[in-house]
Amino acid sequence: MVKLLILDLDKTLLRDDGTISKEDKNAIQLCKEKGIKISIISGRNEESMTDIVRELDLFENVHIGVNGAILIDYKKGIKELATIDNDIYAFLVNQFNKENRAFMPLNKDGYFYDKKGPLYDDVTTWIKEESLKKGNLYNLKNCYRISVRFEDKKDLEHLKSYLPDLMYGTVDRNVYDIRPTKVNKFMGLMELMKYYDVTKDEIATIGDQGSDIELLKNTKYSFAVKNASKDAKEAAKFILNRTNNENAVSEMINMLIKPPT
Repeated sequence: MVKLLILDLDKTLLRDDGTISKEDKNAIQLCKEKGIKISIISGRNEESMTDIVRELDLFENVHIGVNGAILIDYKKGIKELATIDNDIYAFLVNQFNKENRAFMPLNKDGYFYDKKGPLYDDVTTWIKEESLKKGNLYNLKNCYRISVRFEDKKDLEHLKSYLPDLMYGTVDRNVYDIRPTKVNKFMGLMELMKYYDVTKDEIATIGDQGSDIELLKNTKYSFAVKNASKDAKEAAKFILNRTNNENAVSEMINMLIKPPT
């Protein structure tokens, strides 16, 4: 029996225009009426999740942001689960500047940039532009993630070549998101499992890309949307027939809670 439903946002619950369909909202409401708890686990930070949490009326629940780096409790505040070592951060920033490479770090104070460009444009597809902060990237501490721009596969491999062992990255378009090795969405889910007192066999998850793989591999009821990446589909137990633009979340929920007719 499913007691906790975990929702990914971008390219999963959210349509390409950033909205949530009425059908998906109704299905989520049905879950709540059935007593199933619902939490979001997303790469977004707290600020960029708040409007969605409000729209779905999920302020009573706790959520995971920045792919497992923070636990968001709208009553008690944010709990940091992991940050990038400050010496490692300084090393990476030095490397990026040697190569004149665009990067944008994220910490508790927000997402920072020093100048606009292709990376800035990529980030603003899922973060409100007014939420981004212009500042000195050298002086930041305790960052959760660094988003870095790369040009092609060869350039990505070069980026990976000097990544410290305690760090890893995931790819979305031409952005490489770097974070501590111990941070992933499943690590965040383990915090929610303690909070809700549930096991991974009582959880349903849904996702679309590499950052969702650990979630999908480690939960009993895991679903990949039709438009998911190949590795996400391989990790999931079920592959849906619908994309994020076609009410995939509703399809999943119907499979979970509606008996066959």
